[in-house]
Amino acid sequence: MQPEIYERERSLPKPVLIDPLKDARWDPFVDAHPYGTLYHNSSWLRVIRLSYRQLEPLAFILEDNHSRIASALPFCLIKSRLTGNRVVSLPFTSYCDPLVSGKEDFSLLLDAVLSKVTPSGPYGYYELRVLRAVDEVGDARLKKHSYHKLHLLDLSEGFEKVKASFHKDCIRKSIRKAVRSGITIRLAESEDDLKTYHTVHGLTRRKLGLPIQPYEFFKNMWQIMGPPKSFALLIAELQNRIIGGLIIFKYRDTVSMEHIGTDERYLLLRPNHLLYSAAIELACNEGFLTADFGKTTPDNIGLLDFKRRWGTKMYDVPYLYYPEIQGIMAMEETNRKYKLVVGIGRHMPFPLSRALGAVLYRHMG
Repeated sequence: MQPEIYERERSLPKPVLIDPLKDARWDPFVDAHPYGTLYHNSSWLRVIRLSYRQLEPLAFILEDNHSRIASALPFCLIKSRLTGNRVVSLPFTSYCDPLVSGKEDFSLLLDAVLSKVTPSGPYGYYELRVLRAVDEVGDARLKKHSYHKLHLLDLSEGFEKVKASFHKDCIRKSIRKAVRSGITIRLAESEDDLKTYHTVHGLTRRKLGLPIQPYEFFKNMWQIMGPPKSFALLIAELQNRIIGGLIIFKYRDTVSMEHIGTDERYLLLRPNHLLYSAAIELACNEGFLTADFGKTTPDNIGLLDFKRRWGTKMYDVPYLYYPEIQGIMAMEETNRKYKLVVGIGRHMPFPLSRALGAVLYRHMG
């Protein structure tokens, strides 16, 4: 795919470095580009900038003869003594395609980004996460790590037909069980709802042995992205008690379902199934065409099966590296270090796990 964004006449174009949080051209360009996502948008960049202040969002762009952005490669400079200094496009995203109009533009922009990467310099490697721009990023300097998977659900035929594609026993039966159990779903109404959800979400992360994202990250989403703009939080309740929640992002024709958390005491009542169903129904009712279930690793067979049973299609999300495949996002779940960290995390007291997560996430992404 080689989308044309603007008709251009350029000779010997030179990449220009901009701050997408300050450049008024950025969001209109992202909104117009076929590969543009919420993760490219300045609202998301502002969320991660405020939440993890050591991240510096930047972009190299190519301009046309009218000083409009013609192509762009956004990235963040990450400084960390713990996980290494690196350049990432973009941290805290499932994928973030370069917003280019072909291989030539990508090569020019990649040259500019890689000028910041030197083994002995301040930034040791570059990481690029792609989904749709595979044809445009065929550069021999980048090493491909095809590990992560993404599940997408087509909503174009409306909720009733989409619902018919759900697995009869594993999904539709579980949804009915949640309803019979008295679980209800509503949109979060206040930051108090968000705080309660964050605690439930944190307990879910601790159960999985994973670091707990700091509350500031979710608060910044709430304040910058909505509601009701690009962000919504679905709350699962039982007898007026919040037992789970699911964050959804809304952008262009896609709803992305992220950051689910459920009180494990109620898991057998299937609140997760009802949350996903409600998110899909909301997306259909609001005219969205795709539901994004987020990325999964191939080692997590149970989660892969869960997402497949909703009628989704699975796609590769290649991560590309220069000069070599490395870093925490390239670490597979079968890795000994990963298993050790997860094992420790599952037995850590919750207050300590939450405090440690607030520190660790400054070095992740």
